[in-house]
Amino acid sequence: MKEIYHVLLELVRHLVRLRRHLRLGRWLILGVVLCNILSAPFELAGVGLLFPMLKFLMGEGRALLAPDGMLHRLPAYFPDRADGFYFKLFCLLIVLSVVGKNVVQFLSANLGALLMSRGGINLRRALQDRLQSAPLVVFERHKAGELSSVFTVETVRTLNAVDFLLGFVQRFTMVVFLGAYVLYTSWSVALAFVMLVAGIALLTGRIHKGLKMQGGARGDLYRKLGGVLIEGFGGVRVVRATHAQREVSGRFDQVSESIGRIERRGSLFNSILLPLTETTGIAGAMLILVGTYQFLIVPKLLAPAELMILGFLLIRLLPLVNQLHGFTGQLSYNLAGVREVANWLEVDQYPVRPFGARTMDAIRSELRFEGVTFRYPNGTLALDGITFSVPAGHTVAVVGASGSGKTTLASVLIRLREPTSGSIRVDGVEHWDFCAASWHRRLGVVEQEAFVFHESVRRNICLGYAEASEAEIRDAVRMARLDDVIAGLPEGLDTVVGERGTSLSGGQRQRLAIARAMVRQPLLLVLDEATSALDNISERQVQAALDQARHGRTTLVIAHRLSTVRSADTIVVLDHGRVVQQGTWAELEEAEGPFRRLVAAARDGHLVEETP
Repeated sequence: MKEIYHVLLELVRHLVRLRRHLRLGRWLILGVVLCNILSAPFELAGVGLLFPMLKFLMGEGRALLAPDGMLHRLPAYFPDRADGFYFKLFCLLIVLSVVGKNVVQFLSANLGALLMSRGGINLRRALQDRLQSAPLVVFERHKAGELSSVFTVETVRTLNAVDFLLGFVQRFTMVVFLGAYVLYTSWSVALAFVMLVAGIALLTGRIHKGLKMQGGARGDLYRKLGGVLIEGFGGVRVVRATHAQREVSGRFDQVSESIGRIERRGSLFNSILLPLTETTGIAGAMLILVGTYQFLIVPKLLAPAELMILGFLLIRLLPLVNQLHGFTGQLSYNLAGVREVANWLEVDQYPVRPFGARTMDAIRSELRFEGVTFRYPNGTLALDGITFSVPAGHTVAVVGASGSGKTTLASVLIRLREPTSGSIRVDGVEHWDFCAASWHRRLGVVEQEAFVFHESVRRNICLGYAEASEAEIRDAVRMARLDDVIAGLPEGLDTVVGERGTSLSGGQRQRLAIARAMVRQPLLLVLDEATSALDNISERQVQAALDQARHGRTTLVIAHRLSTVRSADTIVVLDHGRVVQQGTWAELEEAEGPFRRLVAAARDGHLVEETP
């Protein structure tokens, strides 16, 4: 009993934490709970009416109609009636009570289905919103499979926990009502039944602990399985190219077999639980009935009809008690999922410092980095007092050794990460003060690896800017030199490109990403190695498009290609998160330093990065 109490207490505590995310609706919850509770009086009425029915069947019912009998008021409503009439009346009342019980249970089931549906929608939406606003470090520390399992496995377990809790309330209410009737009939039989239930709880306590431990282990394994599947299918090209199918299948089999072992053990525990409780319960109930006959019926302290009712009550109560024990095991398993969901819904949010409300409508003077420092949560210093300016309408290229902080600098500018100290200012206004919609509407970003969604070309280009006009889309396509690609697609702009754009080549995906940036007609362009995935012909085409796109726009380029660096107005050289050189190509090439060594070691038009 102590184990049941702790499971219920912890579950309720977590569900209270989740109530604003589930948003089930107090009236809907009240309706389900009320229907669950009402089924108990109907159940009790059906059982309680058996006693007078049996009395009239055995010809002993007149004693109940006497002035001191429990049904003394009934003759006033039905005068001069024979025993057969009352027998039939109570039979009818028993049928009506069963009908009433089933009606409220039907309502409970349908309201419960609506409750679960609404809760599932709200919970998944809350998780989606919470994770969309989580810091990048969350996605860097957790596999995609682990995150997806929260939506597919843990939310199901959470909703099952709610469902089982409501079912537990219903069964518990029935046990209380029927148990109260046993107590009313015979306190000694009620005491014996309580001792029997306590004995069953003692026997099954170890099994429930095992089910609780397996609940956590099973959830971990399913998250691991999701990660293996996503990696295996997402990297299918690498898997096949390296002939690693057997290795990937081996990882899958290992996790799958572990899940199988856990589920077999859980099935074993459940298979032991039911026969153990049923056998113990029936044996105990029969022992109670034998004792009742011997010590209450024989001395005529209890009527035979009451013994029959007690027998029926005990046989009805035992399955309910077994169901309560079964629910406890299920609640223990699903509790692990509730914990997991509750923890994810409390994950840190980004940004900690809210964005401002200013509108970004132009860059008139400059974009300036002032003492920008960034330190990762593990303590690694990535940027150390970065200071330089990008004049309005100019292009600044950032180069440096691997790990020098180039991509981190771009992430801070894009506002994917918040600087530890320092600021980035647009015409003197800190870039954090611009509202998110305005800042990202005027920002065009093309990263090294173009991410393409399993959507049409059109929807990929208009991502985040659904109101883009047809003319803006066509202009963006033309600037990205994507015309020939779209002309060759079966449905043009409405062609679905497959997951991660598998129907497009790497260069085509990169050009699509450039079109996505240009459709916004951005004031600020951030090109993080934007042409690195293109072949020489495509690179020249796209570079020409980017040169055109950069005209009149403030641009920051994370550069690897000499052509990009040469065309920049200013080059900034980073080393271990610090600015060590800046100037034009000619100025830096003449001066001794890291940039000159990078250019001297250049191969095939790419800057060869020094080892930091």
